[in-house]
Amino acid sequence: MKDKYLLTIAIPTYNGSKTILNMLDRLLLECDERVQVIISDNASTDETEQLMRDRKAKYTFVNYVRNEKNIGPDSNFLQCMRLAEGKYTWLLSDDDILMEGKLKIILDFLARNDDCSLLYLNAKGFHETYVDEEHCEFYERAVYDGREFVTFDKKVFMQYAGRMWGFLSCFIFLTRAFQAIEQPERFKKTYWLQSYIHVLCADYGEKRLGVISQPCIGAGIYSNVSNFDSGMVDGVYYRQLLNFCVQHGFDKRQLDNLFVWRICFIFKRSLIKERASGIKRSSVLNVIKCTWRYPAAWVSLYPYFFLPPIVCRIAVNINNRIKGYKNRTTVSRQGDVAG
Repeated sequence: MKDKYLLTIAIPTYNGSKTILNMLDRLLLECDERVQVIISDNASTDETEQLMRDRKAKYTFVNYVRNEKNIGPDSNFLQCMRLAEGKYTWLLSDDDILMEGKLKIILDFLARNDDCSLLYLNAKGFHETYVDEEHCEFYERAVYDGREFVTFDKKVFMQYAGRMWGFLSCFIFLTRAFQAIEQPERFKKTYWLQSYIHVLCADYGEKRLGVISQPCIGAGIYSNVSNFDSGMVDGVYYRQLLNFCVQHGFDKRQLDNLFVWRICFIFKRSLIKERASGIKRSSVLNVIKCTWRYPAAWVSLYPYFFLPPIVCRIAVNINNRIKGYKNRTTVSRQGDVAG
């Protein structure tokens, strides 16, 4: 049966009124007949519903679905995947940006590379409000060599995708690869449901993995404290995700190195923000639990456990001035309802 669209762009949102229009108004101008757009609103309590109905009236190809109650992020993600009518499905976060001119590049790549089971899109970061690609910053450890290619080698794929592995907006999967997964609900409450889906999609069919290494996504970087325990989510649960990757043919040493770098990179920032604000979210014990086997973490991360709050406040204030944070935008991650 012929797919109705080449690509479904599905946007799960919850109280996204502060960020979604900046993303959506740029995206919709670039869509053509090859694209289906779905917005799945997880019972937002802010202005999101009215804003989306206004866009639906202006762009008739937009499909807006509003849940009667908050079903949790994981169930909302799965709903997006199941509503997709495109050959490929792309879950795009409501606070990230498709950079100008990049949708055509993505669509052309998908059209040229038939049945690519999983595609990685590179990203750059922007601070609080997206202006244009030129004002975004390159990410540490991301490979920006301009290549577009397909590989069967998961290690090569991870050389490009590893920096953003787990990031919702950087991956597009073959819809029928998702449909072939038995009971995807089993990955709910893992905190990384989308990435478990991506692992299994990478194993589908001929296992053809695509890479677009030029930046396509503007990823929002915000100054607020996370609303979750980073030690648990980015530490314990992310380590479980990587173990699952290894079980499905990804390189263990490569992923071990990725994990140590990632937990040090993320947790240092979370710890400093939390101590500066006096809001404690993250468990140091959880971080130690999943890093004690890695001496590199002892040197790079553990000294940060002893930073006094005053030092953290000074560091945050200096960083905010350098980065130009003004809006203090708070981004909700689908609410606190379990998935």
